[in-house]
Amino acid sequence: MGSPLGEPAAWRNWAGNETARAVRLARPRTAEEASAVVTAAVRDGRRVRATGTGHAMNAIGRPDDGGVQIALDRCADLVALDGGSGLVTVRGGMTLRRLNRLLAEAGLALTNQGHGEQATIAGAIATGTHGTGARYGGLSTQVRALEVVLADGKVVTCSRGERPELFAAARLGLGAVGVVTSVTLQAVPLFALHVRESRLPLAEVLDSYGALVEQADHVRFAWFPHTSTALVRWDDRRPVDDELAPPPRRHDRLTGGPVSGGVFEALMVAARRLPAADRPAAQLAARVGALPAGGRPSLDLSYRVFASGHPAIVGHPAIRYKEIEYAVPRAELAAAMGELAAAVTRSGVRTAFPVEVRCAAADEIPLSPAFGRDTAYIAVRTDRRGPHENYFGRAEQIMLAAGGRPHWGTLHTLAAAQLRERYPRFDDFLAVRDAVDPAGLFANAHLDRVLGPPPVPAVS
Repeated sequence: MGSPLGEPAAWRNWAGNETARAVRLARPRTAEEASAVVTAAVRDGRRVRATGTGHAMNAIGRPDDGGVQIALDRCADLVALDGGSGLVTVRGGMTLRRLNRLLAEAGLALTNQGHGEQATIAGAIATGTHGTGARYGGLSTQVRALEVVLADGKVVTCSRGERPELFAAARLGLGAVGVVTSVTLQAVPLFALHVRESRLPLAEVLDSYGALVEQADHVRFAWFPHTSTALVRWDDRRPVDDELAPPPRRHDRLTGGPVSGGVFEALMVAARRLPAADRPAAQLAARVGALPAGGRPSLDLSYRVFASGHPAIVGHPAIRYKEIEYAVPRAELAAAMGELAAAVTRSGVRTAFPVEVRCAAADEIPLSPAFGRDTAYIAVRTDRRGPHENYFGRAEQIMLAAGGRPHWGTLHTLAAAQLRERYPRFDDFLAVRDAVDPAGLFANAHLDRVLGPPPVPAVS
């Protein structure tokens, strides 16, 4: 019988900008097996990181050299589903793609989600994955209970009524309080989304942003640097008994299918290889990549729409990029985006990747970027192979001045002292972390920076 700590392995994230080599890979099937891994790691003096599919752009998921990576891809089953209440419990390694289809078969859906379906449910809630919608929160707001393996090997459950402090921390916990081996979510009856897209002047979108986000249930827009154009998408919720009308093949090719994705990818690659091509590439992408005002709408099941659409607005799976995303108070969005556009022009930054803007309702989760305030998320991207420091540094300073809080799964430069000033319940989270993992078993070098070191010497 092999060691609970698994076999020697290497790790890298999706973007390829973070890697680790001398790690041990454990793939437990159950919470009990995950507990055995944790116990063995403590005995051997190794740190542990539970990893999903590696879609975070920073080093949050990186196991320390010599540490243990817990991959939950084998701990990914459906545990329970109640069609009447809408409560569904799944193992932490289940991907959003599989979860969405299981829910749809039962006539249910997630009320909101981001555009990536590759992530695991545990990984998605750990980093604060979100979609868009002025009245809707991120994925963690849909969590109702968790099963967590703690640093002492105990397997515990938590909810609002059971270990509420642990629950508040663990449903957006950065993987710092334990290994989340199952998640209970509140689903809603299956619904469709009616999609409209349009090309509008950026200035018009910013001037009317407060009203714009109330025009549909889920609103997002993308702005291409070096242009004055915003590509806007409105998604309205509809009953599934409405006649579904997914985009016809030609429309799909123009706005979200393989042809459009291929064209978009080619433009971004050209901008990387030929720096002088960044401006014309961005301008061409903005022109050919949007429907004219009043473009043809479509209607499809919610999870298909959330995970699809125009590649300029929601990304394209063939294109890997680096990203910095900040959550700013919604009232500060127009000023921050105006400054960003002006800074790109002044600095001569070389980039063709669009800036994506989404919104979210205020919530009460301690480490949520939307804690206590209605929020706009600004995502700034660049090619994963190119330099990003100058562009991201300028963008970060603008968003910090606007009161921004970084997305936990993207690049940023803040450390614990700066983050404490931006999160009113930062120390409440640390109190839970320090109580359940005082030696920093579940930490890594990145978490030591953003949360501060554990109260007692960490395992080496």
